Amino acid sequence: MKKIIYLMIIPILIAGLFAVDAMDIFSGKAQANNSSLTEGNIVTVNGLGTVKVKPDIAYINVGVEVFNTDAKKAQDDNAKLMDKIIIAVKENGIKDEDIKTTRYTIYKTSKNEPSFSKEKEKRIEGYISTNSVEITIRDIDKVGKIIDIAGKEGANRISNIRFGISDEDKYYSDALKLAMENASGKAEAILSTFGAKPGKPYRINENSYGGPIIYRNNNLMKTQMAEEAYETPVEAGELEITATVMVEYKY
Repeated sequence: MKKIIYLMIIPILIAGLFAVDAMDIFSGKAQANNSSLTEGNIVTVNGLGTVKVKPDIAYINVGVEVFNTDAKKAQDDNAKLMDKIIIAVKENGIKDEDIKTTRYTIYKTSKNEPSFSKEKEKRIEGYISTNSVEITIRDIDKVGKIIDIAGKEGANRISNIRFGISDEDKYYSDALKLAMENASGKAEAILSTFGAKPGKPYRINENSYGGPIIYRNNNLMKTQMAEEAYETPVEAGELEITATVMVEYKY
């Protein structure tokens, strides 16, 4: 009796397996057909948008470098000079939060001693103490003035003047809109050659990157003294904010 039941069950299982395979095959074909119908004909274009903006914020690195044969004296002299610089720039509108230390070092070295004789120049062993701060200037018209003030108070390392935009997101959004318009125009031009028109975008990829920063006067060293009749000239120029997109259109 058990053998008869087993014999009846085996054909049923085999038939079930064939049925499942058939369903998978038809289901796969249906999905492929649906995918084909969904995707259709597609044209892919790149769009570029650029907005020119006048910078409204600047960053400068101001530093003091002091040499002395005594390490403690080198540190003390450096600290006094940097304190004078910080007090002076604060008196001219720079806030506490817009001044931050970026580097402080002290190391042993040697320095050539000037000599007017034919004898070999002596080398003096001593210590060099350096201290640098980054100053954020939110009034772009004050950049030259701040440089001169720092120079007058003893800064002998002024470098990496950078210009930026405080509200960059607003201008980047404008650049993105221009990039989409540029992509749409390209798609229309391509498809019009054979009488087609683009539909709504099927897929959009934004290719964004870091914000725009331009550099001026990489190493100013010592600047003009403030008592002179003019300021150190610093021109910010214009920044270009660029957005790029890759867009796929159905037709």
